[in-house]
Amino acid sequence: MIAEAQFNRATLDCMTSLRRHIKRSLGVTVRLGDPDAVESMIGLSKDCPFADIRELGSRLAEMVAPPAPVAEDSMVAQGAIAARQYQAPAQRSSSTAAEPAPAASSGSVRIYRGQVIR
Repeated sequence: MIAEAQFNRATLDCMTSLRRHIKRSLGVTVRLGDPDAVESMIGLSKDCPFADIRELGSRLAEMVAPPAPVAEDSMVAQGAIAARQYQAPAQRSSSTAAEPAPAASSGSVRIYRGQVIR
């Protein structure tokens, strides 16, 4: 079953294209409304002798794969401000290349209705 956050236009296009290829090449009809449609299409594409169907199936599997969980060990025992400022390592490396490191602020930090105000 696809999570609602993973279902977008690109996922739907990949599903319909894979469905058409499977029906044309293998003669198997998969209904997109079925709860296990994605899993059955991915399973059929893994065992398929045609490279284009295998490639579409692997692309669909990547699209619907659950995102990697963020390690929460580093978030334990941090305050609310530190938790809001935390960035994942992948995001940190891309943001440092695009922007220079922010200067340390000497001013006070306030929290107003859940928003950090500097």
